[in-house]
Amino acid sequence: METPLHHTPTGSVRRPRRIRAAARVRVVAACGLLGIAVSLTGCAGVRPDLPVVAESTPTPDAARVTAPPRWQGLDDTLGSEARPGELLPADSLPAEPRPADGVLFNDPGAPPVLFSQDPVILRAEVAAECLSARSMSISTREGLDALVSSLYSSVIDPAEGTEALILGKCAPTTDIVREMVAKGGEQASAPVAERARALSSAQARRAIETAAADGLTRHLELTGSGSGPTRLARDHAMVYFPSAGSAVRIGTSNGVDRLYGRAVPGFGVYTFVMVGPNVEHLPQTDQARHRELFRLVETYAAVGDGADAVPRPDAHVFLIPVDAELDGMPLFNQVAADLSDRMRGKLIEDLRGRGEAGLAARLQKGSGPFLVAGLEPDLLPGGAGAYRLVADLSGLGIEHLYAVVDAFDRGIGPELGGRPESLGAIRDRLRDVRARQSGNAETVATTESVWFFMLGGTDDSAAATAIGRLMLGVADLLTNEPPSA
Repeated sequence: METPLHHTPTGSVRRPRRIRAAARVRVVAACGLLGIAVSLTGCAGVRPDLPVVAESTPTPDAARVTAPPRWQGLDDTLGSEARPGELLPADSLPAEPRPADGVLFNDPGAPPVLFSQDPVILRAEVAAECLSARSMSISTREGLDALVSSLYSSVIDPAEGTEALILGKCAPTTDIVREMVAKGGEQASAPVAERARALSSAQARRAIETAAADGLTRHLELTGSGSGPTRLARDHAMVYFPSAGSAVRIGTSNGVDRLYGRAVPGFGVYTFVMVGPNVEHLPQTDQARHRELFRLVETYAAVGDGADAVPRPDAHVFLIPVDAELDGMPLFNQVAADLSDRMRGKLIEDLRGRGEAGLAARLQKGSGPFLVAGLEPDLLPGGAGAYRLVADLSGLGIEHLYAVVDAFDRGIGPELGGRPESLGAIRDRLRDVRARQSGNAETVATTESVWFFMLGGTDDSAAATAIGRLMLGVADLLTNEPPSA
């Protein structure tokens, strides 16, 4: 797929698999939670064949690893099961101590060097690494990620590692707490937060607690135990699910607004998918609707043979904002709620500016999800008469979602490519989807299609839009509730 300069293809989308989720759990758990047998194979490149040594085994010519601290919950059987014959020769590991000017960033290809278990030496080593990172203009985030991984691989106590990072001025305290807990998990949360509070002012207490909570949430997301869309994304991307070809993930290095404002050109119809406001706090029924929609898109759209999703004018494409770090998780869990909310907010502003206040209110108050289809690779096309089809799925029964996805996920006839009639074809298919019936006995159940709207054009199309707005107002009066009800 040819992409604009601001876009970066990050590879084809990996479908969620149980084996992958399990592997991810092992990778994160290796950062210090499951005992020494796992800890020494974890995050930052420590030799996977490094053994556990029984204290009573004489090994004068072998490299030894300091026993793990108590927080790891060492299994007493591990030491007795270690075999001296598995030990590495002393010259197979780098000599200690670590270089005074750091090694992690100065020579990334060098064999790994463990951090010292001595707290005083550890603090000096970490400070040297952070100074090295700053001198090389390595971003705080990249440096902190590598340092925390290396600390856990070195079997460093989370509290001691936290103190070393804070005293070494490696990053803001809240960033350190969040990253240490994200990689260390629940067992690391309390000691990390406690040590950070001890080294900070009383005013920072709440921020530290919030950072620890965010870190624990991130740990769950990274290990496949998240409950839904994330608000902790650091790298955003847009996943494309075309009706012809395979799904592909597109990142950007020039601001997230380009992901939805300058999408990859060449497709016939673009449908942006957004979640409802505060999606993580919605009732279970509304969350189930979101989850099912994304499952259907992931399962039935873009089921190609692995080839690149080359843009085609006869193809429709779903675009979904995601957290790039959660690739491989179920699509619903990958969704970047912060970027989705930004897209929805910009769309609401645009609709109000075009005199569509009723529809804007619907997107602001409805539970969602929302689908916005257009002919241009832009959620907010600039033309006054730009055609768009907006579908508000708030309250729609999940039994109708397959028909909704199918209505969008169709090829486009050659005679309709790039024309508003291609959106009209989707609208006509949506008319076959059964409208939601009100559960209020005092409300007249309507079979009118008041949950999707065609916008744009002039004359006849403008009249149709006016009729749609009138139907929306009448529906709201009948229910005597906000549009999201």
